[in-house]
Amino acid sequence: MKKQIHWEMNTISPKSESHTGNKETSEIPIPGLSPLPPQQPLPVLMQTAELFFQCPGEDYPISKAIHLSRLAAFNPKCRECPHREETGNLSPQTVKRLQQTQIKRVSTHDLFTNEGVRGVYLNEINRTQAAHIAGAFSNMLWESLPLKGIAPQKTAPHAIPTRDQSRPLFNTEKSRGPSVVIGFDERPSSPDIITGVASALRRNGCRVIDLGLTVPAMLSFAMTHLQAQGAIMVTGSQYGPSYTGLDFLRENSQPVSTGQGLEKIQDIIQIGFGRASRQPGSQRTFHPLESYRAQYSKHFHALRPLKISIACSLRLVRETLNSLFEKLPCQLSWIDIPHQKRDLLNSSDPDVLKMSRHLQSGDFDLGMMIEDDSRCSAFFDQTGSLLPHHLVSQFLMKAMAAEHAEKVFVLDQETQEKFTDIPAGWNIHTHNGTLADSYLQMQKQQAVYVGSQTGYHWFHETVPTCDAILTLAHVLAALSFSDAPFSEVLSQ
Repeated sequence: MKKQIHWEMNTISPKSESHTGNKETSEIPIPGLSPLPPQQPLPVLMQTAELFFQCPGEDYPISKAIHLSRLAAFNPKCRECPHREETGNLSPQTVKRLQQTQIKRVSTHDLFTNEGVRGVYLNEINRTQAAHIAGAFSNMLWESLPLKGIAPQKTAPHAIPTRDQSRPLFNTEKSRGPSVVIGFDERPSSPDIITGVASALRRNGCRVIDLGLTVPAMLSFAMTHLQAQGAIMVTGSQYGPSYTGLDFLRENSQPVSTGQGLEKIQDIIQIGFGRASRQPGSQRTFHPLESYRAQYSKHFHALRPLKISIACSLRLVRETLNSLFEKLPCQLSWIDIPHQKRDLLNSSDPDVLKMSRHLQSGDFDLGMMIEDDSRCSAFFDQTGSLLPHHLVSQFLMKAMAAEHAEKVFVLDQETQEKFTDIPAGWNIHTHNGTLADSYLQMQKQQAVYVGSQTGYHWFHETVPTCDAILTLAHVLAALSFSDAPFSEVLSQ
């Protein structure tokens, strides 16, 4: 953004006061000399304007001097600046280095994905940027809060105040700011990012409930349990080990996805925002692990003896399943896999191949792989073959149809196209593939199951719930109705 330089032309009149005499110059005779040609008007600068620039992401202009100094200092914002070619009087060596930097620099992608925020730690997302995004999310929560007030309490003129009346009415923990549950995953960068997130939420008047190290499925449970207005999970799940990011939940553990709130966070960041309250927020800790395990005890019972192998990189998920399987006749073995991006639909993926070979080397009834987000999963039969997600969905839908009178299901379009024969009485609706729409369609249609081609399975608990542990419980329960192998049950 630049201001234009305005020039105005003015002519010096021959009859101006700077000329002596009452005659014009052309009228004064000079012996021996030919007459002078007519004088051209001289340009006179009447008004000048300074040239201004504006750095990407900033809402204020800077002068040309500051612009050149930032270029000379190789400011990171200059890599994406539309004025980076205006090098002024910088030395040729500096200009050459700037050009080399532009050639070697890889263009950054948009930090906002369909389900949250992802970027390389420090290079694309640091503590300050995460705090700014969390502040925008808290502003969105403030806007959704209903207006509240305290009715004045009338007392008799000579009444003695009771013990309750003598206490102050104001309590920082019970302020009207939104309560936000936060947690972080096992990546080394997550503790640094969560520090900025918590600070931004407190500064904006939120009541922060810190779970510490957790997984997204447990964060969703804790939010519902605490009846919070929002939640933020610091995680780089489904991306490489150098990535970090933020996932958001709204009231009743509703995911924030594209088309369901994520664009509003971007708009608030772009427009800018201030503090929603002068009163700072509070922060306390909460440990939901025992309550989280207890809610699934009812699902892990009356199972047939099965030998199960699970690949998972999340320590809390492994500990939870070990606790749930202690009193079961099933045998559980684990395969270590790293925190990295993988494709659960591709049988050639390194982690998928590792799981298949492990199942082929032993006598197992089934295998399961759990993604870093603790919700997405993939299943393998007893031969080590990766099962397509639509077959797993169909298997779960048959089991749910036998248990529920309402045979209402929700699937994405790709999964529906692979269903060749739909039993009579099944009512199938469609969602667009995002987590938020899966949640909303399950509520709207009162469905008992929601599936997708991406490996997310939703079940109707207190609120729509997507959790790999709950998915495993329903698969094992369905397998326990028969003594046939997994592959044979699927083909029925």
